[in-house]
Amino acid sequence: MRNYKHITKLWLLFALFLLFNCAESTKLFESEPHVRVRIINTLDTLNIQLDEEWEINETTVRGRLTLVTDGQNISVPSSDSSLNSHYNQMTFTPTNDKCRLHIESVPFGVGWWWEGKEDRIYEGTINIYVNDDKKFDVVVALPLEQYLKGVVPYEMGGDSPLEALKAQAVAARSEAVVALTSGLYSGPYYDLTSDVECQVFSGNHKRTETSDRAVEETRSIILSENAKSINAYYSSNCGGHSELIANVWPDRPRPATYQSAFSDNFKHEFLDLSNEKDAREWIESSPQVYCNPDINELPPWSKKNFRWKREFSRMEITAMLSNGNNYGILQNIKAIERGVSGRIYKAQFVFEQNTIEVTGELKIRQMVHPPLRSSCFVVDKTDSFFIISGAGWGHGVGMCQSGVVAQAKKGRNFEQILKHYYSKALIKRIY
Repeated sequence: MRNYKHITKLWLLFALFLLFNCAESTKLFESEPHVRVRIINTLDTLNIQLDEEWEINETTVRGRLTLVTDGQNISVPSSDSSLNSHYNQMTFTPTNDKCRLHIESVPFGVGWWWEGKEDRIYEGTINIYVNDDKKFDVVVALPLEQYLKGVVPYEMGGDSPLEALKAQAVAARSEAVVALTSGLYSGPYYDLTSDVECQVFSGNHKRTETSDRAVEETRSIILSENAKSINAYYSSNCGGHSELIANVWPDRPRPATYQSAFSDNFKHEFLDLSNEKDAREWIESSPQVYCNPDINELPPWSKKNFRWKREFSRMEITAMLSNGNNYGILQNIKAIERGVSGRIYKAQFVFEQNTIEVTGELKIRQMVHPPLRSSCFVVDKTDSFFIISGAGWGHGVGMCQSGVVAQAKKGRNFEQILKHYYSKALIKRIY
């Protein structure tokens, strides 16, 4: 009997080995692809520091440069005589592996509450154009894995556990591959953007040894379904329950991976929080889920996003939501339709003289400035104030980054973590 069990176990392991290697055999790319990432599109002046010799339109340059645009051309007013006074396009090509390009005051989080500027460092080939808004389009071209080293630490924090960062690397790589093969986020000169509409890419600014290692140890691995990379969507904190893709992006494909939503705990239980009473009870509770900072050890960036509150005076929120129109004082904010996570995807903003109906969880969040952390919220009113209480940060589809960190700290590896969030997806190497 013991021999029979031993032989059965060996055959099972052999079958799994064959299955895995068959799945691995179909590669999407012959070799590692390159990506073009738009990192800036709102500035008309760039202050740049080159720490090695670079080729700029076939001229070797090193040191500090200031670029300005008049809306049509690029000029270098303080450059040495080796550079021309005007260009239609500029290409910065590194001459060696040590070349790094520093750009001052790069905007990030534009339109969100974390909006700001910071100095950043980039590597790769840099192309600079003038866009239709008469601003600079700055585009970095570099290998996919090098790009991911600039995504992973910014999306999750470079000091997160290794297995959490590896899960993030696989999800980010899957997203990037979809963008490359579908043109989902592309423009005339780029494949991806560098902010929240796509994936946050900060160059070398927040890279750590651990985050680089996470990318290297998962090299070429993606999540796939039907032999194609999936949009491995993720958000900062799901609030305890994920959302159906159909309720967040009804016009996007709905693979089997996203046909279910569930609580962010080991039970994977489904809760329907689409009615007002259940949504309120959920938001006002402290459920047993991975992304709850009250019961799990989570990083500082996550702790304030599981449950949150915003308060506005009636006059303040009226002015904000009426957008300059004379609708009278805001009377109510109504949730017309909620998803299974409690996120609102159709809402009414009721004024004295008009009612505005808004569809789409992101559009609802963006009605308030800066935007709300998520559309999973309830509203309370007093004579003078509107109080908005909410759960989570982000759309809630797919992977919960806060939950990933909690699971990694509990000893789960990146494959187990990914299986928790994308249970119907396969792990596959693409080159």
